Amino acid sequence: MRKNILVFVSDMLEAIELIEEYVSGVTEVDFSRDKEKQDSVIRRLMIIGEAATRIPDDIRVFSPETQWRSIIGFRNVAIHEYAGMSMGRVWEIVQQELPILKKQLIDLQEKLQHNSP
Repeated sequence: MRKNILVFVSDMLEAIELIEEYVSGVTEVDFSRDKEKQDSVIRRLMIIGEAATRIPDDIRVFSPETQWRSIIGFRNVAIHEYAGMSMGRVWEIVQQELPILKKQLIDLQEKLQHNSP
C-alpha cells in the first residue's frame, strides 16, 4: 500500500516541479496574459489535487501541517468553477504555497520510504 501512496506523492512532486519550470522567469503580469501558461499551471494544480484525494487519512496524519482540504478544494474549484478562477490567486498559490507544499511532500515521501511515517 505504501508503494501506491508513494506514487501519488511522486505525482504531486512532479507536478510542482513542472509548474516551477512553467513559471521560471515569468512575472505575474506575463502569467496573467499567457493563457497557455495558465492552462498548464492549472492542469498541474488539478493533478496535485487529484493525487491528494488518493492519500488516505491514516497517511495524511503524518503530515498534519499539509493543507489537504485546501489542496483538494482547489481541484474541485478548478474543475467545476473554472470560469470564475482568479489568476491572481493561482499566481499566489504558485509563488507562496507550492514551495511549502513541496517541502512537506518531500518530508512525507522520506517518511514513507523509510516505512516509519
